[in-house]
Order: sequence, then C-alpha cells, then structure tokens
Amino acid sequence: VRRDLDDFAKALDSFPAGDRQRAAALAARFQWFDRLLTHHHEGEEEILWPVLRTSPPATDEVGELTDEHERIVAALASARAALAQFGASATAADAGSAASAVRELNAAATEHFTHEEGEIVELCSKADPVALAAAFKKLGRRAGPREGLWFMQWVSDGASADDKAFLRTVIPPPVHWISKTVVGRSYATSTAPIRVSS
Repeated sequence: VRRDLDDFAKALDSFPAGDRQRAAALAARFQWFDRLLTHHHEGEEEILWPVLRTSPPATDEVGELTDEHERIVAALASARAALAQFGASATAADAGSAASAVRELNAAATEHFTHEEGEIVELCSKADPVALAAAFKKLGRRAGPREGLWFMQWVSDGASADDKAFLRTVIPPPVHWISKTVVGRSYATSTAPIRVSS
C-alpha cells in the first residue's frame, strides 16, 4: 500500500501537463488500488475483527484500528475524487491536488499499518485458533477470481526473497503460476505509469 502511494505521488509530481493518456492510465491504476484497499479493510472489519475481540483490552485495541480505518476511508474518498478529476483533465493543477490527496492518504495508511503491524501478532495469538484460521480462509475467498489473482501480483511485486518464500508457504505455487499467467501482463502494463525513475 505505502509503496504504491509513494509511487503515485512521484508520478503525479513529475506528470507532464496535458498527457491525457498517462493521466487516464494513472487514474485507472488508482481505481484498482482503491478497490483492493477497500476490500481489504472491509474484510478485516467484517470477518477478522470479531474473532480478535477476545477480551476488553483486545476489544479496545481493535476499536482503535477501526477508528484508523475510518480515517483511511475519508482520505481514500478525497484521493478517489482527486484522481478522477485529474484523469479527466490531465492538468498540472489537478495533478498537484491529486498528489496532495495521495500524501494525506499515505499518512493515514502509514499510521494505521504501523499500529496494526505492532499489535496484530499478539491479537491473533490470543484468538481462538480454529476461528482465526476460518477467518483467514474466508478473507482469502472474499474477492472475485480476477481480483484475487491481481492481489497476488500486487503483494508479490517488489517483495523480498524472504517475503516471496513466505507467500509460497501460504499460497500454493500453482496458484502463483495461474496469477502470473492470467493477470501478470495486465498488472505490469497498468502499473508501469506509476513507476517513475528517481
């Protein structure tokens, strides 16, 4: 998430005003990002959070994470509107507005994910293991087939060797192969506009 938001900001900062094709491509790529992030957080709140509310302290912690989700939802709505406007106009002014909105979203996301990464292991360790496993399985099945394949490309993109090795332990290699075969090229093509050389 933070990698993509950094990339969006850089791409918008260096946007050549009037390039409508590039503006449309950036806006389209943000729609995918928006969909994946929204579904991820909705899935956590509907499926995972109830399993993690095992005690009053855990319930309070999950409540804080949910509040952070709400801040992300608000920032995401602003970024969504700004990217849509930019995609239609391709102006330098709208690129600047979109970049600002993306940075606000990145700040909210960074606060949340830093908090979540520091607490999620302990919260999961106190949850019922059977219910937790069922929740993670349900989360994995929540997305449609194409979105799920896209998600695998997204989380693998830029991952370290250790992270990729871990992903192979939780997602069968044939599924990775199917993901790369079915959506790998379209993922790479749609992601190219947000990758700007430093």
